[in-house]
Amino acid sequence: MKRFIIYGLVIGLVSAVTIYLLNSFGGGINLKLLDDFFLKSWWGFFGVVLLLVSWITDAINTYILVRVSKSKISFFQSLKATIISNFFGMITPSSVGGQPMQIVYMNKVGVSPGISTSIIVFKFIAWQGAIEIMAIFGLGRALILLGSVPSATSLAIIGFSISTAIIVLMILFNFNRSVYNLFFRAIRKVISIFTFSKKLRPKVENLLEKFDGEIAKYATSAKAFSQKPHILVLVFLLSIISSGAGLMLVFPIVSSLNLLGGDLQSFIDIFAVQALATLIIYYSPTPGATGTAEGEFYLFYSAFIPAKYIATITIEWSILRYFMPLLIGFVVVIIESFRGMKLTNQEKDVIINEKSQ
Repeated sequence: MKRFIIYGLVIGLVSAVTIYLLNSFGGGINLKLLDDFFLKSWWGFFGVVLLLVSWITDAINTYILVRVSKSKISFFQSLKATIISNFFGMITPSSVGGQPMQIVYMNKVGVSPGISTSIIVFKFIAWQGAIEIMAIFGLGRALILLGSVPSATSLAIIGFSISTAIIVLMILFNFNRSVYNLFFRAIRKVISIFTFSKKLRPKVENLLEKFDGEIAKYATSAKAFSQKPHILVLVFLLSIISSGAGLMLVFPIVSSLNLLGGDLQSFIDIFAVQALATLIIYYSPTPGATGTAEGEFYLFYSAFIPAKYIATITIEWSILRYFMPLLIGFVVVIIESFRGMKLTNQEKDVIINEKSQ
């Protein structure tokens, strides 16, 4: 609970500073437009639908890959895994906490860490690859739109380079046996250092045995994916829908103000710019990229959005992509935590009853 409080304070402070800067130096935040978009306009509802589409398609991917790995998970559990991953990504620097907590939750519902790690690595490759391909297709148009802001173009190139390097590493890690064996052997050696202690040795040896078992499951799962090209294609197509829906959260916001016409060309323009922007936004060092993401978003869209609207649009986008998922994720995490506590208490009661008999 202390960590949640600390994270909340950090997020609150960064958000307050961001709102102050946008309101004071970014053209001002129009509260009436905010109210109209979320409470009085169908465009706000459309934004929420896009968010749900992104989550649901990601959950379908998780469900499919778990089944291919010959494990069991319900679709509702897959959806909760997606929401939990998003939540912890939003409260940790550079969103690094999302995948580990997804592994923890999937282990809780019966999917082993070795299998879930393989699934998450493959999903990351598909998701990031989908965004990068969309960025490549929209590159020409995006560079034209960002021509008046050279720094935005430079950031986009940096993000593209980082993303490409990470995808290559992840592909090698997930599908090249020698690469992931080298990585896991290094971890194993670090763990085995603690066998010098007689007190720790039994626990360490038990941990190493479990570790070896999970590596074997990881290898089996990764092999199963590589042997089913139709599943790889399906997961990639769903990743395009999922990431594309996330990218297009900006479209209903801009369309609600009729700034770019709300036609196909405006759709393509936003898609092209947001794909490039996303490649750098989610590597920002703050929790869930809050603050820095808004700054980068402001920089990219200031190239072709009127100055008097850009601060309001930035805040609306931040609510859709960050604060709304954060609130939903918090509720899901709290519910799951209470369920875990209830199960633990029930297990204790069973043990006590067994001893009394």
